[in-house]
Amino acid sequence: FFFFFLMIRRPPRSTLDRSSAASDVYKRQGNNMLLRFFLLATLSLALCSLVAYNPYYIDPETIRTTDYTITMILKHVRLSFGSVILANDDILKASLLFESLDERVFRIKITDSQAERWEVPIYNPDARKYYKQHLIKDMGLTYTSPPYKFELADPRTKQVFVATTDTTDTTLYLSDKLIEYGLWFPGDAIFGLGERVNPSFELCDGPYRDCTYTSFNKDIDMPVDRGHPPGGKQSYGHQSFYMVRLKNKQFVGVFFLNSNAQDTIIKRRSTGINVNHKTIGGIVDIYFFYPGAAEEVIKSYHSFIGRPYLPPMWTLGFHQCRWGWKTLDKVKSVVKEFGKADIPLDVVWADIDYMQDFKDFTVNNVTYKGLGEYVDQLHTMGMRWVPIIDAGLKYELNDIYYKKGEEMNAFVRSAYTKKTLIGKVWPGYAVYPAWMNVNASILWYMGLQNLYDQVKYDGIWIDMNEASNFCHGECGLDNTEGTDGTVHGADPHDPKEFDNLRYYPGDASLLTKAISPSGYHVVTDPYGDKFYKEFNLHSLWALHQANVTSRFFTNVQKRRPFIMTRANFAGIGMFSSKWLGDNHSTWEDMQYSIIGMFNYQLFGIPLVGADICGFIFNTTEELCARWMQLGAFSPFSRNHNVNNAKDQEPYNWPLVAKAGRNALRQKYSILRYYYTKLFEVSLHGGTLVKPLFFDYPEDDKAYEYRNKVFMIGPAVLVVPVLEPGAMKVTTYLPNQNWFNLFTAEQIYYFDPKAKEGKEITLKAGFDYVNVLIKGGNILSFQEALKEKVKRVAVLDNLPLEVVVAPDEKGEAKGNMIFDSEKAVNPIASKEYTEITFEFSMKTMKMNINTTGKYRMNKQVENFNTLTILGAESMAHVRYACIRGKSGKLASIPGVYLSAAKKLVFHQNNGIYWGNIVCIAFTNNCFQ
Repeated sequence: FFFFFLMIRRPPRSTLDRSSAASDVYKRQGNNMLLRFFLLATLSLALCSLVAYNPYYIDPETIRTTDYTITMILKHVRLSFGSVILANDDILKASLLFESLDERVFRIKITDSQAERWEVPIYNPDARKYYKQHLIKDMGLTYTSPPYKFELADPRTKQVFVATTDTTDTTLYLSDKLIEYGLWFPGDAIFGLGERVNPSFELCDGPYRDCTYTSFNKDIDMPVDRGHPPGGKQSYGHQSFYMVRLKNKQFVGVFFLNSNAQDTIIKRRSTGINVNHKTIGGIVDIYFFYPGAAEEVIKSYHSFIGRPYLPPMWTLGFHQCRWGWKTLDKVKSVVKEFGKADIPLDVVWADIDYMQDFKDFTVNNVTYKGLGEYVDQLHTMGMRWVPIIDAGLKYELNDIYYKKGEEMNAFVRSAYTKKTLIGKVWPGYAVYPAWMNVNASILWYMGLQNLYDQVKYDGIWIDMNEASNFCHGECGLDNTEGTDGTVHGADPHDPKEFDNLRYYPGDASLLTKAISPSGYHVVTDPYGDKFYKEFNLHSLWALHQANVTSRFFTNVQKRRPFIMTRANFAGIGMFSSKWLGDNHSTWEDMQYSIIGMFNYQLFGIPLVGADICGFIFNTTEELCARWMQLGAFSPFSRNHNVNNAKDQEPYNWPLVAKAGRNALRQKYSILRYYYTKLFEVSLHGGTLVKPLFFDYPEDDKAYEYRNKVFMIGPAVLVVPVLEPGAMKVTTYLPNQNWFNLFTAEQIYYFDPKAKEGKEITLKAGFDYVNVLIKGGNILSFQEALKEKVKRVAVLDNLPLEVVVAPDEKGEAKGNMIFDSEKAVNPIASKEYTEITFEFSMKTMKMNINTTGKYRMNKQVENFNTLTILGAESMAHVRYACIRGKSGKLASIPGVYLSAAKKLVFHQNNGIYWGNIVCIAFTNNCFQ
């Protein structure tokens, strides 16, 4: 209206010429008044639209181009029309960077050009190691102004896969404590954005077409998050990576690198998907991973944030924990009961019960007297022990860690007392390591070493590391609390900065169960101390803690780490595994655990799983039995529950004991396959567990089963029972050969005339899980069921069987990887051997690739048995002729089992894999 008034008002009467000519001009001006009104009203609306949705334009004089980058300055319209925008903290000039990181990776970075802002450090030292920069002119970038807009097209297809949003959503807004950046994708589904309980895997897949998902680490008991505005139903982790499925069934990956509290607002429209990133700090730093297969995009993302660390093979075994084992005698009885019930058990865990007054790095020498000796005994039995360590250290004046930390200035400081910030967790009042200060790492090392001197743990479980705080931001300055357990009133340090923000992600306080955002880390510097606020660091707390804990294993103890975290941020998979938090003993939560596993494969944490049978509430016998079956095949398999619930160790019910015993041994039968795929994920990135439709993106029916079944690697499909009372289960099988891995029955034959597969119904008892192998694959197998294996370590001494599942062409391929268990990082030190297989109906070729100094030397590393499924066309074959580099090594007779339609070659004395080059299938090895 201001512009309108200035431009159409009449001239003052005192300046008008009263002559006839002047009067005619005046009349003509009056006649044009309506036209002026229309034009200027249109201009005003356009300007308002520009201001509301995208107040920035490119200054063409600032554009600079190199082979791989384009930089420029974005200017705010306020610089030209100062009266339009009234907010005082708008960023008026912003630096814009377009950067080509790789042929299929592109970056957009926008920050204040006149003031330094918080930027998340890149924790992966190899962030660009696996990328090769590509000429930016060939990346498919187009940008325009005014207002500022961009789009990216895939150079392979020339199709646009991302662009700025239209004017119905904010495209770009930059201010000190509110940043928005809007994107549009020509897609029909979106996945990712953790951590949350998402019942569908697909985001915004429900009654709400406009959804809000909050990212900000939060200690909360995992509410179901369907994206209902205003959000706020996130849980422990902050993962701002997502994938959009384009309408051509390819996937594009997006990573918003920002650690501040934020909402991701998704609006699904017939034209595509709008995604608006809305955060209260930091900068815009977005990475685009160009369209491709889901696995290809995920691998590219993992190369940037850091490929997952490789845990020991025993971590794939079965773990048992319980909050409420109040004495060591109780732990001993649990281990004995597992033995009596003949249920596999590899790892015993300790919740906070083992501690002295719930203090980190301590052992209760009354209730847990003799713990160190007992853990030594577990080690002789082939088992391991993993204790919990919480985030907060006891605030106690005579406590060794508090005193040492105070001397070293190693704790988070209070912004309004200038002293150590006091929070509260399980030991009572607590203080928190300030990870930006190296002294915090030294203090943490000291605690970990002191605990190890008392009891020889095999891994560390880091919990409450959001970081959680039972006080509201900070406990009272006099160390007393309000009657409701919180400090009353706003944080007095700077209420204008954090307590009166224009926007709160999830419409929730930043103080709830968290360290005050005004708390800070002090880093001593010769040129002046540096201060880092929790406002920026909160969601990075667990990442720092996991990094330091991992380095204690690798650098101090010189052994391979095993770390399990609750809270997380992008890149934590380089250091830690993840369990899915405090779930509930419900059938719904059991199914949600499948989606939780999928999400963390996207986020780069392959060793993941839920608390089997549920953590909160009392489970039931049937639910626990079915969950033991499903959870046995999770990468991380642990039964765990809360202290006020009934016992739920699997031996407590005969049905659960049977279900768990058999399901675990089914998993142990293919544990070498699991470990091979886990190794590959650590080597290249990608998924260990995935939904069926990742391998069949064009198959809409496979997509319907996205939260009902799961693939382990490329070969194995697990079909769990997810409903009470069911003794049958229906699944969908894409058009491919499919075999039951444990009966060898071919349950689906490839149909060359079919456009899709079909649904089949399988029997589903409690003594087995339906585990299928896809045609075209070869995997390793051991008789864990027959041999009644109880420990992963036993598998090293069991013969190895190679199982071949041919595709419709009679071909298959696969591999096995063996490594040095003593190697801290066998990938980095190159202490491993990979055997690759290529099978046809006449021969199976092998290639042995031994890296570094490792040489296979265990029984499992010898060839004993080869089984070919669906072998009707090979029923006449009598021998497998083993050939090495120097000629024939052996001839092994074959037996065709007509009922199972499988061909088996077996010999008792194994042949060292390293000596085998080829196996030929014939009736006479001497021809």
